[in-house]
Amino acid sequence: MKSTEFATTLRGYAAVCVLISHYFGVYWGNQPAVSELTRAPAVDGLGMPSYLLWLHPHPFFNWGAFGVALFFLVSGFVIPYSLERASRTQFIVGRLFRIVPLYAVGFTITLASIFVSTLYFNVDWPYSLKQVSIHYIPGIRDLLWSVNIDGIIWTLEIEVKFYLICLLGVVALRERSIRFFAIPAGVFAVAMFLIGQESSLAQSAYSQIYLASLAIINSAPYLVFMFIGSVFHYAYNGYMNSERAMFFVVALFIGYLAIIYNGPYHAQIVSSANYGLAILVFSFAASYPKFFSASRVSDFFANISYPLYAIHGVAGYVVLRILWDLQFKAWVSLILVTVLAISISWLLHIAVEVPSNKLGKRLAKKIASKPQIAFEETETIGGVGVVMPAE
Repeated sequence: MKSTEFATTLRGYAAVCVLISHYFGVYWGNQPAVSELTRAPAVDGLGMPSYLLWLHPHPFFNWGAFGVALFFLVSGFVIPYSLERASRTQFIVGRLFRIVPLYAVGFTITLASIFVSTLYFNVDWPYSLKQVSIHYIPGIRDLLWSVNIDGIIWTLEIEVKFYLICLLGVVALRERSIRFFAIPAGVFAVAMFLIGQESSLAQSAYSQIYLASLAIINSAPYLVFMFIGSVFHYAYNGYMNSERAMFFVVALFIGYLAIIYNGPYHAQIVSSANYGLAILVFSFAASYPKFFSASRVSDFFANISYPLYAIHGVAGYVVLRILWDLQFKAWVSLILVTVLAISISWLLHIAVEVPSNKLGKRLAKKIASKPQIAFEETETIGGVGVVMPAE
């Protein structure tokens, strides 16, 4: 098997991009959103420090969207390796133990930070037990149309759906057949059908069905986009020639754009340039992997990418907001919160992520119906390796 080192390096880059987006962009430029997540009063007239402006050279470039797109492509690229080598049972158990324990700890940290914020700013706790509990089962919150408490779970929900629908094509994948890409075609067809039925569903007496359809429409373009990473998997391993791979990449990207443009969330089309840029960067990395060889720094950020995704957002915003209230200088606050987020992420990687992954592998081997070749955990999740968030 060819080395996938470049994908690991990109995962580290993506984690840094998302961190830049939230701490060095969103916090200063979108205080209403930050206030909604932290339950802290918005800072009136807060502007971005001039020394951060160079990080935002063009209004169409968004660090968060670019980082999330990279995460999605890396996930679409590496997940087929696990599906090729593991049984369905092994894959599901492995994913379960990779995703849930770490996210549960990370979300608990998010809840604790919101609680601290409500105490500090003397506001009421905003969430019900049901709303909180739903978050501990990644993949269902959007379908139930429950509030997004941490702001980043949407990417993890898409990852979970991607894993499940990929299981439908595992036979074609193991045969290296292009029939595997009937899956994104089916996702596209379902999404466009639901978009066409939106008015009828909105008038239906079963409002939950309508809301679930909106959740599916919202996830669909990103699911289609993730299969671009799988096209790169096919091309990189010689299962598909470059001409056919180019056709599939273009077709899937057009499908991604079409769903967004025609759907109720067409405002998200502004992020499409960042997703296109991510495709170009991923393509360059796959073509010239020597420029993306592993280093201690890239490996470090790749290793902590999932815990960083899970804990940095709301908790970091709360710390920044309280430090601002205590009249810390912006640059001091940014250094402190960045170091704190990275340090906690490293601790969670060592104390939670690594042990839970090992436990998942052991259980998968025990319950498998027959021995399977062990598979490496090189994949991401949007933050998982899996992201993160997001925006």
